[in-house]
Amino acid sequence: MSVLSVQGLTVSTVDRTLVREVSFTLARGERLGLIGESGSGKSLTAAAVLGLLPEGVSASGSVRLSGVDGDLLRLRERELARVRGRRLAMVFQEPMTALNPAMRVGRQVAEAMTLHRTRTRRAARAAAVELLDQVRLPDPAVTARAYPHELSGGQRQRVLLAMALANDPDVLICDEPTTALDVTVQAKLLALIRTATEERGTALLFITHDLAVVADMCERVLVMHGGRVVDSGTLPGLFTAPAHPYTAGLLAASDLESLDEHGRLRTIQWTADE
Repeated sequence: MSVLSVQGLTVSTVDRTLVREVSFTLARGERLGLIGESGSGKSLTAAAVLGLLPEGVSASGSVRLSGVDGDLLRLRERELARVRGRRLAMVFQEPMTALNPAMRVGRQVAEAMTLHRTRTRRAARAAAVELLDQVRLPDPAVTARAYPHELSGGQRQRVLLAMALANDPDVLICDEPTTALDVTVQAKLLALIRTATEERGTALLFITHDLAVVADMCERVLVMHGGRVVDSGTLPGLFTAPAHPYTAGLLAASDLESLDEHGRLRTIQWTADE
């Protein structure tokens, strides 16, 4: 049984369609990768699911979450706010814009719980320190009193992960959370995300342009290009025998040893309009 069902999701402005007819389901505990080049519509898809589209951009189709009555796309903001951060949570790409620079990180983690009334203020403060410890931040009681600018990029991403996990969501969306991190820190954060979701039985939608990351993290993958899902399948099968020319092009372009007949890196020739 799916915990999240997205059907025919289309994101548009007044004069342009940005994401067209995206459909997928997520089962409890499943890890699904959403990959594609920059501008392919990955982050817009996630924003639409969460109801976080910017002004002037609208979504149609259907987004349903197990245990929530009605289509998330049609809920009023007050109703959606009860779901977002409680049942459906997100780790954003850039922690310095996602975190409040004027608020200590422990308070921000605690606030994720008090806003949804899953814990009292006192219990939330204690739970915040426990969560910072679970995401392997050093001396969590001290870290809880720090401001975001006092932490490294990898530590700030762990704070975002703690906030996202604070209410044990049914679905966790990670939007390229390792983009600005070095390889060592990236590997540690990915291991934390995988362990945390496995222990909680949380479904994971992992958005990235990094094929190696999605191969390590996910069981299934959707490939997006030009605002559409152009390929899908299980891993490693989709990567070892891609069915679509765009997927094959992505794999070839990421292989530094795969050169064309002129000795140059391969480029992707196929486009969504072809």
